[in-house]
Amino acid sequence: MGQAMAFSRSALFLMAVVGTGTPLAVAAQSLPSRPPTREELQREQATQPPRDTGSRVTVEGDIERAPCPLADPRFASVRMTITGAQFDGLQVVSPEALRSTWAEFVGQSVPVATVCEIRDRAATILRRQGYVAAVQVPPQRIEENGTVRFDVMMAKLVRIQVRGDTGRAEATIARQLGKLQDQPVFNTFDAERYLLLVQDMPGYDARLTLRPAGTRPGEVIGEVSVRYTPIEIEGAVQNLGSREVGRFGGLIRARLNGLTGLADTTTLAYFNTFDWREQHVLQASHAFRLGQEGLTLGGDFTYAWTRPDVGGTGAGADPFRTRTLIATLRASYPLQRSLSENLWLGGGLDLANQRVNFTGVPISEDKIRVLFARLDYDRIDPASMGSLRGYSANEPRWRIGGSLELRQGVSILGASAPCPRVPAPIYANCPGLLLSRAEADPTAFVLRASGYAEFRPAPKLTISLAPRAQYAPNPLLAFEEFSTGNYTIGRGYEPGVLTGDSGIGVQAELRLGSLAPRSAQSWALQPFAFFDAARVWNQDQRAPYPRDPQSLYSAGGGLRARWGDRARLEAYAAAPLKRVAYYADPANQTGLRQVKGDVRLLVSLTVNLFPWTR
Repeated sequence: MGQAMAFSRSALFLMAVVGTGTPLAVAAQSLPSRPPTREELQREQATQPPRDTGSRVTVEGDIERAPCPLADPRFASVRMTITGAQFDGLQVVSPEALRSTWAEFVGQSVPVATVCEIRDRAATILRRQGYVAAVQVPPQRIEENGTVRFDVMMAKLVRIQVRGDTGRAEATIARQLGKLQDQPVFNTFDAERYLLLVQDMPGYDARLTLRPAGTRPGEVIGEVSVRYTPIEIEGAVQNLGSREVGRFGGLIRARLNGLTGLADTTTLAYFNTFDWREQHVLQASHAFRLGQEGLTLGGDFTYAWTRPDVGGTGAGADPFRTRTLIATLRASYPLQRSLSENLWLGGGLDLANQRVNFTGVPISEDKIRVLFARLDYDRIDPASMGSLRGYSANEPRWRIGGSLELRQGVSILGASAPCPRVPAPIYANCPGLLLSRAEADPTAFVLRASGYAEFRPAPKLTISLAPRAQYAPNPLLAFEEFSTGNYTIGRGYEPGVLTGDSGIGVQAELRLGSLAPRSAQSWALQPFAFFDAARVWNQDQRAPYPRDPQSLYSAGGGLRARWGDRARLEAYAAAPLKRVAYYADPANQTGLRQVKGDVRLLVSLTVNLFPWTR
């Protein structure tokens, strides 16, 4: 299935090379010269664990609250009538915000212990608003129809102390949290952003503890305990690939954290199929932070060379060669950063060059330059973060999130020029080498969206939906197309089995159990069942599919497992449910074939090699 499907758009390339050389085109119709999709080259993302939304930054410590003597049973018979309450030392918060604590008692004869009730209500309101504060009842004489006075002591952060192994980032962490010292009083909600920005520093875990400064009442010192992991190495194996490029492959990846002290990380990765000749992928990236508000700049580089197995023998076997270079410059900024809700704005430039050779002769070349802007959003149930009912920040009662990306191709840096619109399959007026899709527009506009939603009616039962969509009004080059198969939507189908200019799909799952191990040494097992559905559309006149749009469906189930923070395993059976129809020769729209594929057992294993324990 995969080898003929992969060639479907490449028969045009060969015709362009040999003019009207039909024999060569026909002979090559079963050869896989389709350039690899983005997902096939960045397949290591399939081995990544779910994003950890739990905070490794915590705030500990508080201002001591004294017991309330007026609640002593000795005063049970003492009653009073009040007309109001006065909160001395209250800062930032309006006294009106605490009116609800005492308003219902005005003009009534109430036990003197009501003063303790008002005190506790006020402390609760301040705590819920994020303030670290103590409300106390000072010695006083409460006259009949008088006003009750309270002393409010609100914490103010006066100094930051960083302890532990900070590598080169001690000054960066201190500057990051130094923003908290500018607040008139310490507020955990306002502080959340800066605490989480410390957490976002690759390789760093941090814990903030507040303790009295020993100076003025309410003044506290923020003691930051840091754990630093300078190097992380992981390995992965999986069998999600196609038959032609190789079912099995292995990945080794190293992250070097904090080399410059700018909250930076450098990543080096290498992927190779088990058949050494079929595919190699080299990746490198570097990202660092500017300023104290979380602005991050980064660059990514990928180079891949592919030699698909078409089943040939002898010196002329496997004549196709593909070279792909991908470079990205990117920036991101957290518009909102909190434990329960986040909004990120990003943008940058993608540069991708793909070249396909047949027996040493170049038959297609794409040079894509795309400007993009992106919004990422996620939110979890706030009540789950401190829940005692079995929910947590990592596995909340509900979770939603999504991304919206606008992409615009531009004619810069040697980008490919479009082919003049002439009848297929001649395309004789195309400049230089033919594009991977002769009707494609290298400057096309693309709108992409993806999302996820989880709901747990019970802590050990999860219903999950992950939709994905793309819209493009004009034909796209292969690298920009909406792709289906094992790496996206359509588990059980070959990667890239259906591609299109526009598409929509969804992954639905039902999961049992928890994937959060109880300790670093224990296992967590999570059985699951899934159903995938996708539908694609094409804008070109000579699409390889006899029907447009066309859809696919698959279903299956299996097991996910985690061994502490050391290893992650996913193993499942996936069954394609619908045949995919395509033309072996789309130029002449002949050679109709319908394929579905067999049930496959798919496995992905990722192991943290260094450090072995954290």
